Amino acid sequence: MHAMKKSHTQLSLIILTILLTSTIGLAGGIPLTNDDPNLSAAINSNNQLLDILSNDGSGIQNDNYKEVIAVCDSNSSDMDCSATSYTDGISTISLNGAGENNNVLLNSDNNSSHVFSFKYIMKNSVNATGSAVATVTQNFVEVNTLSDSGNGVCNATACTLRDAMTFAVNDNEASIINFDRNLQGTITLNSGLTVSSIDLTITGPGADKITVSGNDLHRVLLIPASSERFSLSGLTLANGLAGSGNHGAGILIENALQTTIDSVRVINNSSNNDGGGIHINNASLTLSNSEISNNAAMRYGGGISIIGGFGYDVTISNTTISSNQSSDLGSGLYVNTSSGHNLNLLFITAAFNPAVTADNRIQGTGNVFIESSLFEPGLSIPNSNNISNNSLFSALSNGNVFGDNNQVQIGAIVNSSLTEINNTGMYGHKFDTNSLAYNHVDTQFGNSGCGTQITVDQFGTPRPTDGFCDAGAYEYVFIDVIFVTGFE
Repeated sequence: MHAMKKSHTQLSLIILTILLTSTIGLAGGIPLTNDDPNLSAAINSNNQLLDILSNDGSGIQNDNYKEVIAVCDSNSSDMDCSATSYTDGISTISLNGAGENNNVLLNSDNNSSHVFSFKYIMKNSVNATGSAVATVTQNFVEVNTLSDSGNGVCNATACTLRDAMTFAVNDNEASIINFDRNLQGTITLNSGLTVSSIDLTITGPGADKITVSGNDLHRVLLIPASSERFSLSGLTLANGLAGSGNHGAGILIENALQTTIDSVRVINNSSNNDGGGIHINNASLTLSNSEISNNAAMRYGGGISIIGGFGYDVTISNTTISSNQSSDLGSGLYVNTSSGHNLNLLFITAAFNPAVTADNRIQGTGNVFIESSLFEPGLSIPNSNNISNNSLFSALSNGNVFGDNNQVQIGAIVNSSLTEINNTGMYGHKFDTNSLAYNHVDTQFGNSGCGTQITVDQFGTPRPTDGFCDAGAYEYVFIDVIFVTGFE
């Protein structure tokens, strides 16, 4: 009996030892994946947080503890990697404190693109360690202040938008300008900004985060003939003024090539001539996912005016043009295609632009293609050389549209109020399922690109959401009131 009891006791101890050993082995496994992270940062980084902790695969259930404990040269052995900071002479990495969920900070001041590599050691809750090499590509300059000093210096201490644009001119390469992740507010300009670079991209953090203001004294942005391949996104351009004889208070695009504007608000700008919001003169433009509202012009195009030129095509998609005013033709949109350029309007909403002569006006002999768009109150289009598909016109005057699945003289289409959609900082016109815009787009007609070329609306809602795409910049989303407000 005693021998049998001892045998059971030994067996239990062996099983317990195995279980404990297995648990420790699993919990103490290498706390890193085998994938080295590739990161990006500004050449003028100032304590930029690099999230390398996400490169974790310890597999410890109910325990997410992880800590970076050392950084060093990427060629160092793990045993020799014990410092809390490391520099290659251009960029410096340092630990952002110690303990759970710390991370690393990057500092750098440089005059050109740079690739910075370093090794880091990380441990988990049972002090098991592992290493990986991170590579940081520094290929953009970062705006880190709301001021507009324009002193020509752009470094980690202070870099204004104006200085960043000057830096881009002088770096002799394609340039990207980003904004510090913590920067929010209004940049009040002392004078208008001019794009003087070839291959420049300005990427804002979102139209609700950064506003660039002309302070009701200056045009906000000039894109001249010397500009090629300019891209702008994620900003609000507001309170610009184009004085006597000048066009384009928010943006003037003058003979420029390959301008791309995406997810931008152009609001509350005023021109004493054409183009309160945007004026395009003999220039190519692709404008998408944007809002042009509450702008004014003394002559043509309160929202947008376009004077075309042969070979300079303009495409506007997923854009709301609303609540603009002009003292003459085209309070919302004015286009003259007499020089023979192509105009493409795709999923746009041009609505409630109070008119003296015409709320939206397209004239001339160029090629006009309107797809899946809506105009309320309507459109004046004396040009006979146009094609429209899947579009709605509350009223149509001075001409006809040719194409399929259009409806004309139909009355109200969208709600008159201009409201923020989906907390995006972008405003537009909603409608419900009783609107003719709802599920109006038939992909058998025209080239709407519903679900292929056009996969979201102006506000990021997938297209189509309910079987078919809706006409205009807004895609209807059904919200179940019961689940929003709870059961009574």
